[in-house]
Amino acid sequence: MTFRLRLALLVVHGLALAPATAETKPTPRTALVVGNAKYEASVGPLRNPVSDAKAVAKTLRGLGFSVIEEHNLTRDELLVTVGKFRTKLAGSEVGLFYYAGHGVSVAGSNYLIPVKSGYKPEGADETTLRMLAETKLFNAEQIVAEMSAAGAGCNLVILDACRSTPVARNPRNRDLASPGGLSEMKPPAGSLIAFATDAGHTAQDGDGVNGLYTAELLKYLRAPGLTIEQVFKRTRAGVMERSDGAQIPAEYSRLIGEDIYLAGPAPATAETAAVANPALKALPVTPPALATINKLAAAGKAAECVEALKLTAASRGAGDFAVTPLDILLDLAKEDLKELSTPAPKVEGAMRICELVLEAALDCLPPEHPQQPALTAKAQNRRGDCLLILGRSEHALQAYNIAVPLAPDDSYPVFNRGRALLALGRADEAKADFTTASNESFNQPKARKLAQAALAALP
Repeated sequence: MTFRLRLALLVVHGLALAPATAETKPTPRTALVVGNAKYEASVGPLRNPVSDAKAVAKTLRGLGFSVIEEHNLTRDELLVTVGKFRTKLAGSEVGLFYYAGHGVSVAGSNYLIPVKSGYKPEGADETTLRMLAETKLFNAEQIVAEMSAAGAGCNLVILDACRSTPVARNPRNRDLASPGGLSEMKPPAGSLIAFATDAGHTAQDGDGVNGLYTAELLKYLRAPGLTIEQVFKRTRAGVMERSDGAQIPAEYSRLIGEDIYLAGPAPATAETAAVANPALKALPVTPPALATINKLAAAGKAAECVEALKLTAASRGAGDFAVTPLDILLDLAKEDLKELSTPAPKVEGAMRICELVLEAALDCLPPEHPQQPALTAKAQNRRGDCLLILGRSEHALQAYNIAVPLAPDDSYPVFNRGRALLALGRADEAKADFTTASNESFNQPKARKLAQAALAALP
């Protein structure tokens, strides 16, 4: 991308986020982001919380937050991390806590479920149940109290923690007819508590890279010109639309003071930018032509291509224009991985392309676009290949697990998942995937041969 185009992009979309001068030094923003997914079988493992946490942390860093990001925390680890978070909050303009994972309501109080909690409520009486919750889980009121006491100007607590779990169905802590969910919470002054779904209901873990609620939240966190309250209102509308009204996010707010725009005021138009700096009048502030974007993709300039796509989406809205260049980039990543079986710079480059494609697909394609699942599956499948070559088999398995349900007619992700399982020593599960991938119902002869060869090589 040329210097002039980069500068134009900065002017049109980033005036509010530009580095502050001494006269406008920003007040710090601090966040703690936690994603718990690797739960024991009695609680139920989840697919998306770690991806959710990573995406939220990345977005918040882009909005000027200092972010503590953690995944799969035990209770003791969560307590230590919250203590570290509190020490960083003093003097912050905004303090934000985001949690993705399991949560449960016990006797009207909400608890976040750490990994390896050992929480087994079956058969417990009311007193024992509350004691188990207080000693094995993490009371959500504690994070609210810690943040309120730390002295940040505005505190946001976001709980995407209403996924269904068997331990929420214990007859002593939830109605037998209820699948789980959390209870209402009253925030202190200057705070807002947001739930992925309404009290007593459960949230969808999601079929894509992110859970339904977090996928919508990410869109509006990054949208300039929205107050904090507007961010959550639009998130709620998006979730309701995508779930056909089955999931309705809820917020409990006692915010005070002036409006805060997390992504800054509405972006400057070309005209207002030129008024602010007449030297910019001649700069190309319109998105590049689609042919130019495709050329960037074909040339392997992934970062420049994705920047141009985002500029186009910001100007015109999400649409079909992103499909072709993203497909081109994924094909280039595939070419880079050919004949490679050991770590090499090309592998890292291919993985970066896949990550950029995943980011652009979220930003530049409408949520219900028919190509969204296929592009996501392809990118995750390629990303899994990179991770497998780099020896990161567990992470590769996570990528393939996302790809498989998104592309039910594609046997390659199934075969590749089998390779990851085999690398992890899980031969029986690998055999099952190789057997599935070798089925003639898949119209992919090459994948079928690879799967058959893998089956033959098993002891």
